[in-house]
Amino acid sequence: MRTLTPALRGDVITGIAVTLVGAVYYIATFWIQETKNIVTPRTFPAIVGIALIVLGLFLIGQAVYRSRKLAEVVPAGAASASSGASGVASGSGAADSGVEDEPAGVVLDAPEEPKSKQVVLQFALFFIYLGILIPVGFLLSTAAFLMTMTSIYAPHRWIRNLIFSVLFSVIIYVAFVYGLAVYLPVGILG
Repeated sequence: MRTLTPALRGDVITGIAVTLVGAVYYIATFWIQETKNIVTPRTFPAIVGIALIVLGLFLIGQAVYRSRKLAEVVPAGAASASSGASGVASGSGAADSGVEDEPAGVVLDAPEEPKSKQVVLQFALFFIYLGILIPVGFLLSTAAFLMTMTSIYAPHRWIRNLIFSVLFSVIIYVAFVYGLAVYLPVGILG
């Protein structure tokens, strides 16, 4: 097995850390006292712990998968480079044109580094959201927050952003209020 690139090694280490945190978090839920309700105080922390475990394992699996894909590409590239060298020796057309064969394969582009102003703006928007959550209410403040955040990344798709923001807010509100019997701030709508 080939060694992992530094980026993939970082993903594996992060995945292991997230999995361990999720496991510890889930195990800690067993010390929470049970109640007779359907949804106990242990329910939400257990869901979070299980989600962290699943996401950590997914991150590890994705890094291993990408490592294997890169390992498949490198031998194919080495083989085409050696065949290109034999083609040069035999006087092929590639040698005459001065163009070398590039190895075929998958090119993984690194994501762009976040712009510091954009990160500061997102944190500021999050703290504004926290400040208006109770007085304005969950539905309106969450829809406005999500609309603003999605518009940062795709400003030209404002209709999609609006539909997503409203639907997500309503679905979460209904799930918490009617499914889990957890009341969220109503704010000015109440």
